[in-house]
Amino acid sequence: MSNLLSRDRNGANGSNLLARPLGDLWGDPFRNLFSMSPLSGMEVSRTETGYDVEIPVAGFRPDQIEATLEDGVLTVQAKNEKRSFTRSLVVPDDVDSERIDAKVEDGMLMLTLTLHPKAQPKRITIKA
Repeated sequence: MSNLLSRDRNGANGSNLLARPLGDLWGDPFRNLFSMSPLSGMEVSRTETGYDVEIPVAGFRPDQIEATLEDGVLTVQAKNEKRSFTRSLVVPDDVDSERIDAKVEDGMLMLTLTLHPKAQPKRITIKA
């Protein structure tokens, strides 16, 4: 299973000592999800159709935030006159790069990463 991996602005993997026991307890698919929160300042959750990513951006206007996808890495940068930050995620191959949505609401940047249609689970109808 592909997972999103966080990287801090120095490029280090987002795993931390707190995530290791949780990952060992629940297995590899959960390791990266727990490693992204709360120390990296973002939350990632798996949905039926992809991933939801939330990054706190309080104090930044939408025009001060930039999100780019290059070589499988989604980078979010925000900068205003007082501060700046950068967060990056390695995006799995099964995410459709043409269907990434972003919006700012209540001080949170919410990104929706949708899977390619072929990568989404197909529900099979069972007949009686």
